Amino acid sequence: MFDDFWAASRYSVLHRRRLGERLRDFRPRPPLVDPLELPSAPVALPRPGGRLQKLFQARRSTREFADRPLGDRQLGAVLGALSDNSYPSAGGLDPLRCYAFHDGRAVRYDLRRQALQDIGAAPPDLAEILGTPSAPPLAIVLVLADGESFEKYGERAGRFGLVEAGAAAQNICLRLAELGLGGHLLGGVADHEVLHALGLPRELRVATAIACGHPIT
Repeated sequence: MFDDFWAASRYSVLHRRRLGERLRDFRPRPPLVDPLELPSAPVALPRPGGRLQKLFQARRSTREFADRPLGDRQLGAVLGALSDNSYPSAGGLDPLRCYAFHDGRAVRYDLRRQALQDIGAAPPDLAEILGTPSAPPLAIVLVLADGESFEKYGERAGRFGLVEAGAAAQNICLRLAELGLGGHLLGGVADHEVLHALGLPRELRVATAIACGHPIT
């Protein structure tokens, strides 16, 4: 049944165009009192501080980037946000895989060895595949190879995989904020086209993708 959900929510370039029409016509409802609000008076808590809180406050969704690639140290720091058990994985099965389009190439990031493996040239229509105005300097793609997870957890594995991908994406976004870089989650990548560009089979799931780069100052 999770496969049915995934197929129903899968995107292509055509789907994204239809979404654009839907977003154009959408009108948010006026703000109302939260129906889940309780009648009791709220009790204020001390506001947190510290380095992590500053990173939360610094994180922004940046959609325009300067036309220059990330250096090796920056690239290693951003992708390194996924290493060293920095996010939870149900049962320690580690279904999450990381790929990227960087500097005109498609690459695989090996989380354990902190290393890149070249796949080939990035497709010329990368921007259309990602749903961005132009190809970003770096596009990180998080993929779920979750067959073993479904064998162990059944349909619940679908939720576990999305939780894992979300935690990993947050790590990347916080690292971008720490380095003074920009980025934003891509909600409309064309699933099959991305997998094809990375040389991956269609059975895998594109959990999310993140556009990254130097913000325009």
